[in-house]
Amino acid sequence: MFVWLERRLFPSLRAAAPWRFGWFLLPLLPLLVVCFSCAPSVEDGNSDDLLDGTATPIKAPAPLPIPSAHKDRIDAVLKHVRQRDLFPDHAFWTIFHGILGVGPDDAMILDPTTKKRIKAIDYIADGGDVNGLEFVPTPDGVEVVTRPGSITYQGHQDQFVAEMAEWDLPRDKKFMVDGKEYTFDDFIRQSRAHASLTTKSFQGLDPLELTWTIVIVSKYYGPDYRWTNNRGEKLSVADMANYELHQPIADSLVCGGTHRLFGLTWAYYLHRQAGGKKEGVWKQVADIIADYENRAQQYQNPDGSFSTRYLQGPGNEPDVQLRIATSGHILEWLAFAMTDEQLRQPWVEKAADALALMVLENSFNNLDAGSLYPATHGLELYRARLWGPPGSHKLPIPPPPKD
Repeated sequence: MFVWLERRLFPSLRAAAPWRFGWFLLPLLPLLVVCFSCAPSVEDGNSDDLLDGTATPIKAPAPLPIPSAHKDRIDAVLKHVRQRDLFPDHAFWTIFHGILGVGPDDAMILDPTTKKRIKAIDYIADGGDVNGLEFVPTPDGVEVVTRPGSITYQGHQDQFVAEMAEWDLPRDKKFMVDGKEYTFDDFIRQSRAHASLTTKSFQGLDPLELTWTIVIVSKYYGPDYRWTNNRGEKLSVADMANYELHQPIADSLVCGGTHRLFGLTWAYYLHRQAGGKKEGVWKQVADIIADYENRAQQYQNPDGSFSTRYLQGPGNEPDVQLRIATSGHILEWLAFAMTDEQLRQPWVEKAADALALMVLENSFNNLDAGSLYPATHGLELYRARLWGPPGSHKLPIPPPPKD
């Protein structure tokens, strides 16, 4: 692990000093675990593999000129990322993150043989061969196989389904699984059925993640929904919110808790949109949202980027992949959570500008999927909230409450 981190974080220092210096990273290990647990790593094979853990890079177009105007910079990033083709031999993890970044209408897979492009979501739905993609029919629907910590397979329960839900993938979207036709609704029903407040996850050691499940159930069944899961356990969306509130946020090993905040915010905003009040567990969620918005500003770096320790404390590490990952994940949540007025505050504008600048300054590099695509999704949301979505894109997210 130290050798891999050495190669990724300190390439120039390593070139200057050919000996191993893994000992140097020991004091930084807790920070590195928090910051890299959500980013791509080498799962199998040679540690010189690419950052998305696959045999094919997310190829970068030619270097781009950097516009001076704020909005133009945002648009330049979004256009640039859409020009980065995905390939059939990219891992499933990489491909569905690509769909998250630019949306199911624009994430394209390029067949290197035919030179034809096809929507990545259609390639997946039509049963295309993708390393790490396993859909398994069950009595409740269709399960997406999860391997915790993987950057080839889905690494977190319900992550793929939730990310497609965030782009409002239709329930009747057809998927071919083992030669039989299913719909996206079969995936949704499976997510609802296996949600649990008591079941342990990986090897029975950790609490089950409901970070993505709460997005799916609250969106497709409503924020006040109650049901019985496939274990006979009665639960509700509010129960899931309470459960998630008692899991780590700033200390989370999954992208610094930004995904958990996104899920809680999503369910809360749908609750308020449906006429629900800010009381009980929902008052706690509202308070958590406000607290972490303040933390983002408090720990912001002078250049506008967010802390490289996410929301845990100040951090200003120089590694660009880490900076894009942390600033991108935080902006992704803020661009969804904040009101239009809050998003126009100078410190938020400075953060979006810093993130766009980092991507543009590295537009000629191969950037890892776990950094690039959440950052792109954040800039997509930010752009749409302030100036409307680019082109024909929709903004299928619940709006913040007015109080």
